Amino acid sequence: MVEKTRKILTCPQCGSVEIYYEAGMMTGAKYHCQKCDYIGAFVIEKDVPIE
Repeated sequence: MVEKTRKILTCPQCGSVEIYYEAGMMTGAKYHCQKCDYIGAFVIEKDVPIE
């Protein structure tokens, strides 16, 4: 049996999942954390199982 997963983005500073895509285009993707105000291109992608 294959376990199905989905990817979630988390903040590299505080680990929050309250992170959203803010800007992009020529500079590349930038994300903003609502919890700690982190702004940057680096985010952590985690696989979580779908129930």
